[in-house]
Amino acid sequence: MSGGMPPLRDRHLAAGFIVVMYCLLGALAALLIVAAFSGRDTIAGAAGVAGGILGGVLGVRRIRRTPEEERGNTP
Repeated sequence: MSGGMPPLRDRHLAAGFIVVMYCLLGALAALLIVAAFSGRDTIAGAAGVAGGILGGVLGVRRIRRTPEEERGNTP
């Protein structure tokens, strides 16, 4: 791996970063969509949690589907 942010050179930290970012993006998207169509905070909160979980699952799936050569072989 050449370049990049120093903490993300370790592949486990990079994988964790990807999963956390997918969680946050999923939660944000779900909150914004539900808040636009519903004025209830409870539903928006539940949608945010569900979106975060779904985003995390998609992040893990993305990492597992990436070919080994592209993941980087740093120890």
